[in-house]
Amino acid sequence: MTLERGSAFTPVASATMVWPWGLSIMGGAAGGALFFLLNLGTGALASGIGAAVIFFALFGGVGGVVSKKSDRRGRRWAASYPFRYAAVPGVVGGAGYGLLQMITGSVLGGLFGGLFVAAAIWITVGLIATLVGEKK
Repeated sequence: MTLERGSAFTPVASATMVWPWGLSIMGGAAGGALFFLLNLGTGALASGIGAAVIFFALFGGVGGVVSKKSDRRGRRWAASYPFRYAAVPGVVGGAGYGLLQMITGSVLGGLFGGLFVAAAIWITVGLIATLVGEKK
């Protein structure tokens, strides 16, 4: 994928070019383990996996903008369009959390929970990308 003006896949290309996979996996694993240990008993596994999905998307989205190891074109695009860039981590986190909640709980709770998580990740990553992004 390339970063072309007007392409519908530009946010996805930008997010995958700057996405720090190692940091995302480590952040998701650490967050999931912490929530699993904090909620030992019934629902501990679902809580741990849900937190892992949220932290995976959050660390990936923020780390992609902050990390200097990622592709320069992707970071520049993310700095120019921070909330378009933040849509990809928001969708990843919200969809993962929503599907998990639909499987372990109710469909309606999963739908609204996924939308809430997606909005929270979108706002968080978008604001951080706005503040930290390089504006050249």
